[in-house]
This record gives sequence, C-alpha cells and structure tokens, in this order.
Amino acid sequence: MDKRKPSIVLIDDYPLFRKAMADVLTSSGEFQVIGQTADEKIALSLIGLKPDIVLIDLDATHFHALNLLREIKYRHPNCRAVMIMNSTQNSTTLMQAIRLDASGYLLRSIPIDEFVEQMHVVSSGGMATSEKITSALAEHLRTGSLQQTESNITQILTRREFDVLCCLASGLSNREIASHLQITDGTVKVHVKHLLKKLKFRSRVEAAVWASERGYKLSAEKLEKMGLGEPGTDQRLRAGAADE
Repeated sequence: MDKRKPSIVLIDDYPLFRKAMADVLTSSGEFQVIGQTADEKIALSLIGLKPDIVLIDLDATHFHALNLLREIKYRHPNCRAVMIMNSTQNSTTLMQAIRLDASGYLLRSIPIDEFVEQMHVVSSGGMATSEKITSALAEHLRTGSLQQTESNITQILTRREFDVLCCLASGLSNREIASHLQITDGTVKVHVKHLLKKLKFRSRVEAAVWASERGYKLSAEKLEKMGLGEPGTDQRLRAGAADE
C-alpha cells in the first residue's frame, strides 16, 4: 500500500507564487496540494478538508494572517502552519505567530531544494526555519528580563531542565530528548513546561532560538552518536509546535 502523502493548503496573496509552490510540492511526488487561495473564507473552507500543513503569507494584505492562523488552529489544532515572509523585518508579527502555535517560518526567497526539505521536516513533526529569520528572532529576544536570566541560568533551572533546554536548542523532538536522557515523553513535557515558566518564554520555539544563539546545545559528537547531524540555525530547530 502506498504511503499517504501529507496534504497541504497554500494561502498566499500572489497567484504566481502559489502556483510555483504547488508545482514544486506536487512535482516532488511526496506531497498533495489540496487547495490554494488568497481569500480568507475560501481558506477556512479548505481547512474543513483537514490538511496536514497550511502555508500562510504572513505579509498578506488580502487577509489578516494572525487572525486566520488563530482560527485555523481553533478549527483544526493538529494542522501545522508555516508562515511565509518577504523579509526579516517582521519579527514582531512572526513572534506573535509562533505564540499562536505556528510550526515554522520561511523566507519567500528560499531555494527550491531547501523548501522541499523543510516541508519534510514539518510533515514529520518538526519546525521549518530560515537562518536569517532565526537570527532576527534571536535579536528580538535579546532584550528585557532575558539579559538578567542569561548570567544565572544554571541557578534558575535544575540540572535536568538545563539538559532539556540544550536538547531543544539542538533541535531534538520530545521523543528524541526522552531517548537521549532516558526519561519518558511525559517527563520531558513537564520539564519543558517548567523551564518555559522560569525563563519567561511562551513557547519552546522561543526558548530554542534563544538558547541556540547562546551556545546551549549538545556537542556535535553527542548528536553524531544519536544519528543526528548538528542542525544549526539554518536547518532545523525541530523542537517545534507538535511537541507543545
């Protein structure tokens, strides 16, 4: 029996770009594009088809991207939403999207091969990321109380919470963290919840970006032993929305 292809809905202002994304995904032979539109009402009707992934134009003018994302997550919580951006200038709005449970963010200028690869990451439960946007988010997170946190993080977090934070920064999913630390998935979720509260983050993505920028990551040797290449900010940060 053939493996079911992840279904995708494209919601973007630009018809040509929507078609380009659809053609790339379809020609890969690994995804099924079930709808595309720039109209909010049509988009919500397409969500009734329960797609696995929805790509949303964060800079859209024909619809309000954050309101649409909020409604999509309300109607279909398991749908994974990836925000498409024109530039890195919209990091504040993107942060709001992440707090609404977006599963990634990609620049419109992303190379085709990388776009397909990132869609594979998302379909497997990970987080789609673009290096330039991740850097912009990290800059956004460098202000405020986090500066105070940075100097005494090992005093704020327990040893195990810090271990989990390093795993998040290295792009590990809950299942991979549980395997690495030899604890249960449920225990991982509890540690994540506690470290987010202590560090005053609203999502694991924020924590992962912040910690990654500060080098709180597993060593390349450890990742290699686990069968994982070091992700870096230009690849995964896969500790994404599905595990929250």
